[in-house]
Amino acid sequence: MRELKFTEILKANNQLRKQVESKIPYQIKVLSNITCNQLGATLSYHLMQQGVNPVIGIGNYDNIVQDSFNQQDQQLVIVHYELLNVIGKTDCYVEDLSDEQIEEIASSLEGELSMVLQNLSTIPCVLFDSFNANAISISPLRKNRFAELACRLNQFVEKNKSSNTYLIDTNAIFNKIGVGNALDFKLYNLSKTLYTISYWKEYVYLVSPLLLKVTGKAKKAVIFDCDNTLWKGILGEDGFDGIDMSEHSKIGGIYHQVQNMAVWLSKHGVLIGLCSKNNPEDVTDVIEHHPDMTLKNENIVISQVNWDDKASNLRAIAETLNIGLDSLVFVDDSDFEINLIKEQLPQVLCMQVPEAIYDYPAKLGEIINTYFYFSDSKADLDKTNQYKQQTERVKQKSKFTDIIEYLRSLEMEVTFGVDKAEEAERVSQLTQKTNQLNVCTTRYTQAQIEAIKKNPSQSYISLSVKDKFGDSGLTGVAIVSYADGKGRIDDFLMSCRVMGRNIEFAFVDHIMSFLIGRGCKVVETQYHPTQKNKPVSDFFEKCGFPIVSEKEDVKKYVLNVDDYKKQNIDYIIVN
Repeated sequence: MRELKFTEILKANNQLRKQVESKIPYQIKVLSNITCNQLGATLSYHLMQQGVNPVIGIGNYDNIVQDSFNQQDQQLVIVHYELLNVIGKTDCYVEDLSDEQIEEIASSLEGELSMVLQNLSTIPCVLFDSFNANAISISPLRKNRFAELACRLNQFVEKNKSSNTYLIDTNAIFNKIGVGNALDFKLYNLSKTLYTISYWKEYVYLVSPLLLKVTGKAKKAVIFDCDNTLWKGILGEDGFDGIDMSEHSKIGGIYHQVQNMAVWLSKHGVLIGLCSKNNPEDVTDVIEHHPDMTLKNENIVISQVNWDDKASNLRAIAETLNIGLDSLVFVDDSDFEINLIKEQLPQVLCMQVPEAIYDYPAKLGEIINTYFYFSDSKADLDKTNQYKQQTERVKQKSKFTDIIEYLRSLEMEVTFGVDKAEEAERVSQLTQKTNQLNVCTTRYTQAQIEAIKKNPSQSYISLSVKDKFGDSGLTGVAIVSYADGKGRIDDFLMSCRVMGRNIEFAFVDHIMSFLIGRGCKVVETQYHPTQKNKPVSDFFEKCGFPIVSEKEDVKKYVLNVDDYKKQNIDYIIVN
């Protein structure tokens, strides 16, 4: 996107709009005290490239407070206060403002901010652009009261925002492209369009991980080739002692840095795998015994090291991990291999090791910062271990010819929880990441989950799973509502890590018991089709729910609870 002109982005958007895989609209509103039309087009381009169907509206010019009152139908709101436009309303030169006038401006803005933050506190996601004073020219030799004002206002937002609101560091964009490339004072004077298209492109890249997270499009795994990707040289030709990844070597040190990045990723919820044409025992020897190898087996979830074509190996990796191909980033040095994957598996995001090898860590870092969202939750930090357990389950499955005997051998235990406050963050996370076993694909923020807990006629039910291979943690969520004898399963989803074990049927048994216990005589639910959740298109039929209507593939179900037949799966222990 960086190399495209604005007119080219507009033209591309017309084509992308026809091709976007998700027809379900994602509602976005931009509220600002300057003109931000270029943001809408740039944001649309990026999201449609990821298969999201954005519907972006721009609020009334310089009407943020009033517009913030009526945005409850939006899924994402972006708020941009421009300090230059605030200061420009005063009746004297900017440097001539007194301390009292600055205090008056600050107090007035804090009052506005309180209302805006409160009005938007129930929106699923709010991006609040940080205040900055980059457009206000002040000599660096004098005290910059406007930078101090921006800092004060940012602190106010940080202190008073709800958990659904993210404060975006706009100074990071100025640091990257410079004030001259970010601002256009001519356009500002003509139409209050202060920021250049270059600024908005970098802005979209900056907020991309959050956007992909809340739309369920964030990547999950980085799969590395080995030769000239994790180390300099070809193992089969240069041998164990001939490959270079030493931190003390000029070139090897670059590969050493990339390996360190991979280790860090593995500790923060990103799945690391290998896909390499090599003798597997030779690569294993390097991983286990080479003194300069920092990426170890404990960091690697899956390894497809063989002489098969890499497209087949990447398919096998996605199938084993039970994640979509569009969740993968593939890193390789070969033109041939990168082009093969682009042609055969266009869903996979490819990165070729740059010829200018010194750029390698920075290029990888750009991919990481654009497509991955990181948190410090325990579930994310333990993800590598959980997916290693998944590969062991797949290996175990190959030993059985009877699927029920295989499932019985897992010694599965499930635990259910209702409205547990300590689980709200993880529940929200699961709704944003889960795509396949997700019958409605509604994304919830932590604030929305916490609001459900306070609602006397609604609950979230969690599912935690463990077996003889380990503890998978909280891997399932149902959002249910109940009133006047009617129950409803508003959302039902489970992590791909526990799909295919019939746990989903035990979960529905528990949900039905819960709703019957709340006096429900009938239970309603529905299935909304997406590009990824086709495997569960008939899930509720399998649970005995009769279809009452079907329109544009949206199925609606109504079940009399007296007609429900429990599965009572005897090889799953229910706590």
